[in-house]
Amino acid sequence: MTSPCSARIAVRTAAIVFSLCVSLLALPLHADFERGMAAYEAGDFPAALAEFTEGAAIGHALSQYNLGLMYHQGIGTAQDYERALQLFALSAQQGLVRAQYYLASMYDNGQGVAQDYREAYHWYQQAAEQGDAAAQYAVGTMNFYGQGKRTDYAAALDWYTKAAEQDHGDSQYNLGVMYINGFGTEADPAQALQWFVRAARNGSADAQFNAALMYNNGQGTAQDFGRAMRYFKMAALQGVPEAMARIGILFASGQGVAQDYVQARQWFEAAAQLGDVPAQSFLGRLYMSGMGMPQDPVSAYMWYKLAHDNGDNAALAVMSALQANMNKEQVSEAEQRLTNWLQQNPQASKP
Repeated sequence: MTSPCSARIAVRTAAIVFSLCVSLLALPLHADFERGMAAYEAGDFPAALAEFTEGAAIGHALSQYNLGLMYHQGIGTAQDYERALQLFALSAQQGLVRAQYYLASMYDNGQGVAQDYREAYHWYQQAAEQGDAAAQYAVGTMNFYGQGKRTDYAAALDWYTKAAEQDHGDSQYNLGVMYINGFGTEADPAQALQWFVRAARNGSADAQFNAALMYNNGQGTAQDFGRAMRYFKMAALQGVPEAMARIGILFASGQGVAQDYVQARQWFEAAAQLGDVPAQSFLGRLYMSGMGMPQDPVSAYMWYKLAHDNGDNAALAVMSALQANMNKEQVSEAEQRLTNWLQQNPQASKP
């Protein structure tokens, strides 16, 4: 099973969601810009492009930014990353935070220009220093991985903290990773748990799973199977197979919940279908021991064979013990059943 100590830093998102900027308090509006926004909202993209072009030509930062977005996305014109880059640069040089961020993202991802982490870092930092949480997260991650500058965990921790305090979910998760592992700070499981919980509430499945593990194991907090179950379920509902398997374990052991082998089997099956090997082994154990059901050596053999084929070497000894009490027809049936099941659930088999 995965532990919090194996959690990795979330990388900054490559796909940027662009949206037109209506206004910023620090910048005056302009007639061309206002007409451009009206045209855009009415769906008249050629007119919006023309108005933003006029505003951009006289140096209006918001017009330059919005015109850049239209070229970047190919709205009302052919997509043109190079032109978008030029317009973002003009707007960014006037201090427009969003332009600085998206200019950085284009250098970061090599759109309209050769990938350049140093230039990306410069513009992310400009936006970060103006308080943009997404930019602070990007600067933190570049410090963590040493992109555009040398690796600096302490600086990464500082920038992640700034963004996390603005409720930036990925930064909250990354702080949890850094505190649990002692990157840029003393290891502090209690602090790690606090950040995982905050990121979990913001929808991070990884944070939900890590918070659940910490409550389950009593790491950074008193052991609390009830809370562990709650966070495992949050992660499971987002499709995390390890969380589904952990829920199965809690139901099978009766920790934090009434013991229920039927529920355990259902959760193990859900995890097994998504390729979770421990869940596949646990299913074999349930069928072999008759936990909550009649003993079924054929089903037990099927699940242990799947787990073994997926890398669980310990399953081989159990398969041998089962086979010693099965006839050839039963073994053949188990193998055929597994073949048929995998045709319906190919994701359960490791490549």
